[in-house]
Amino acid sequence: MNRVLPILLLVISCLFPGIAHAEQSSITFNISSHDFGTIAEDGGSVSYTFTCKNNTEKPIVILSVSGGCSCTTAQYSKQPILPKRSSQIKVLFDPMNQPEGKFIRKVVVTTSEGRIPLTISGDITPRKKSIAEQYPISLTDEVRIEANSHAFGYIEHDTMIRSSIGIINISNKKVKITLTPQTKSGVLDIKYPTILNPNESSTIDFGYLIDSHKDIYGSIKDVIEIEVDNIASRYPLIINGIVIDKRENEIDKEWQKIQLSKNFIKFGNLKHVSSTVESKIEIHNIGLEPLIIRKIECSDGPFEVELVGERVIYRDQMAPLIIRVNPSKCDFGAVTSRIMVISNDPQQPVKSFRVSAIIEK
Repeated sequence: MNRVLPILLLVISCLFPGIAHAEQSSITFNISSHDFGTIAEDGGSVSYTFTCKNNTEKPIVILSVSGGCSCTTAQYSKQPILPKRSSQIKVLFDPMNQPEGKFIRKVVVTTSEGRIPLTISGDITPRKKSIAEQYPISLTDEVRIEANSHAFGYIEHDTMIRSSIGIINISNKKVKITLTPQTKSGVLDIKYPTILNPNESSTIDFGYLIDSHKDIYGSIKDVIEIEVDNIASRYPLIINGIVIDKRENEIDKEWQKIQLSKNFIKFGNLKHVSSTVESKIEIHNIGLEPLIIRKIECSDGPFEVELVGERVIYRDQMAPLIIRVNPSKCDFGAVTSRIMVISNDPQQPVKSFRVSAIIEK
């Protein structure tokens, strides 16, 4: 009988782990979560007070209470909680400038006995934002805009991708809007209002649709000067992205798959009078179908890259990529660059690695 009871308790603890945990817990809370319900963004901070109890025979100290962001804070006593006594933690949430809709915040209470998670939640109704908040960038004294840049990320061939940026005339006079390309990709489609009436808002709509028959891959960028009444604004509009192949829907299949032998090349310390030095990285195809290297890009820097051999790499084969640097053409000090390899790998169409060197006298 003496042996049966421990076994029975073990079975119960396995079947009902919550019971065992509750019995052994050193500190417990009245509840572990609180829902504030619907709150207004501009209604000020809301709070809820959690009550905790020390279940042990020794004092327990609350070391910290972390809400993960400045919108969630806590007030609590740093005095030890005596055995079998209780204490309170007041958790405050400030909804100002938080996204509208549902929110969930995890609050971690760290004590001398361990960590305990709590949760607060609710639903934020947005406040009415000012014109300056809705259109934070001032192009001129008359015209404001939501943003002056947009990054599309990946732009797939034969796939339309579009976005828009709001623009508003805050003056009491009609203004003329003119967009003049400064840096052109040649494939940007953009539409905009040529006239904005007093206090009128509109949008600048733009996007890319790149034909797969065009040999366009890698980074593209459009820089557009915005003129208001024929006067250049304070900021240009910048639109960019990375062009890749159209990817298959079954992206989890074992198609062509790229792998780099290194993700960092360090040339180390090089004398400025040295001749050109080089290093190598291998591009492997560990997939089933042929891997096609569409483009290799090197960001601003003194490094040069050269793919040795064909751009098509078959299954279980590799192609060397040579990286060179001429120290005599570099400034003194550290030089770095990021090299991007764009391929037809549907899962990782862009792979990159860093290159660095230190140029000495």
